Amino acid sequence: MKITRRNFFKKTLAGTLLLGAGMLPQPLAAFTTAQPKRGRQKAKRVVLISLDGISVAGFRQANTPRLDELLAQGVLSLQTRVVMPSVTLPNWTSHLTGSGPEQHGVVNNNWTLADFKLPAVTTDSDGYYPSVFTLLKEKNPNIKTAFYYNWLNLIYPYNRKYLDEVSFLEEDAYIPNYEKAFNFLVENRNSPTMAV
Repeated sequence: MKITRRNFFKKTLAGTLLLGAGMLPQPLAAFTTAQPKRGRQKAKRVVLISLDGISVAGFRQANTPRLDELLAQGVLSLQTRVVMPSVTLPNWTSHLTGSGPEQHGVVNNNWTLADFKLPAVTTDSDGYYPSVFTLLKEKNPNIKTAFYYNWLNLIYPYNRKYLDEVSFLEEDAYIPNYEKAFNFLVENRNSPTMAV
């Protein structure tokens, strides 16, 4: 089956959908230790779709039938708030670490592991602040993780050794990553997975 943007969104994504670039509502550790309620199954797959620069007011006014279909099976928070400074890299890092810039140290869009203004409060042996990928892999080394992106700096805060697949597309391209993500989910359908 040829993967198109329409049938990818319509038929293949399962799991969790979070919009916005705000911090998670509780510490990331809570997501790895919490027990599911009786009668509820644990999610085996998490697909995180983040839309950079979207506003709650704009989202509420927009006609988003495919996102609405996904949200019917996933999770949406319209209560999250951006961290300060309200620029992309600090917010994405907060989104995927569950911590604010004062903890992870990413305070601008030019942050790199070698060039930072504020040191992280804790780091792994390679100098990276722990992300959701780190915690998941440490909890279950068999989990499969993937990161698909189209802005070069977006990967900088995350230690790639905790990612099984990484795909960067230049010039704001994104459609080929849909097919890669779909194939990743299919290939790893018998394993717990997280794709961003």
